[in-house]
Amino acid sequence: MKCKKCSKTAVIRLIQHNTAFCAEHFIEYFEKCIQRTITEYSMIRKDDRVLVAVSGGKDSMTLWYVLNKLGYKTSGLLINTGIGELKSNVISDFAVKMSKELMIVDVKESLSGLTIPEIAKLIRRPTCSVCGLIRRYLMNKVACENGYDLVVTGHNLDDEVSFLLGNLLNWNLEYLQRQAPFMPKTHKRIVAKAKPLVWLTEKEIYVYAMINEIPFESERCPFSKNASSLRYKSLLNRLEIDQPGTKLRFYKQFQRLSLFQGDTISLNECVTCGYPTTTEKCSFCRMRERIENAMGEQEN
Repeated sequence: MKCKKCSKTAVIRLIQHNTAFCAEHFIEYFEKCIQRTITEYSMIRKDDRVLVAVSGGKDSMTLWYVLNKLGYKTSGLLINTGIGELKSNVISDFAVKMSKELMIVDVKESLSGLTIPEIAKLIRRPTCSVCGLIRRYLMNKVACENGYDLVVTGHNLDDEVSFLLGNLLNWNLEYLQRQAPFMPKTHKRIVAKAKPLVWLTEKEIYVYAMINEIPFESERCPFSKNASSLRYKSLLNRLEIDQPGTKLRFYKQFQRLSLFQGDTISLNECVTCGYPTTTEKCSFCRMRERIENAMGEQEN
């Protein structure tokens, strides 16, 4: 297999694009794809302060590396959820190597000294649901309080199409309205959110990380074992084998439609924390109340 640009031995074949690249030209393709995505959706300006949500996995570590290489002003944010082994050493060393700041936030400091698995068990909610709610709240809170212009996450094409399929099968209109590569600032206490890797697959990100010797952890979250998103990914991977380009077409057509782009939602300020919510009290504060009540009942 030869590189389509220089005829050297290719390191990756991209069937969905009917092409293949050597290491040099794959790096060029990969970085141009990210910059093109940033430009197309007006995600990041050169003077923006960008907070990169890092977990230690290949996606977030690669995203931080590329944004730094492209000249954007970035810092990292690691949220210690209490799930699995904290990857702080790997990420801290990486931050030092790139001369970038890394902030580490411990969930226990915000939620009665409990980890996410402990919270989920206490209030009897799915761990993934609790984790997502807490992560979204803390990412926005940390970014807002520290003067960042936006938060970027390492969601890739495989993630997005699996979320899209799940949301369509269950007609989760609220989530469908928010599933976009870029969500602009809509309130003084909400920072913009962006997904610069949205048009790249897990395979492409893995190969880029290996070529550039980007350190990352491959361990999956232990609570993702039976996640529906993994079943959707498996189904979409089988479709992709039979019909290359299915994932790209599926997500691109969805982004071109305006069917699920509703009117701007009216936001209030949470009576407890002051952060935006569609109700009187935000989901995070309501959950914190449930935790405190449950702990009180245990003591009694």
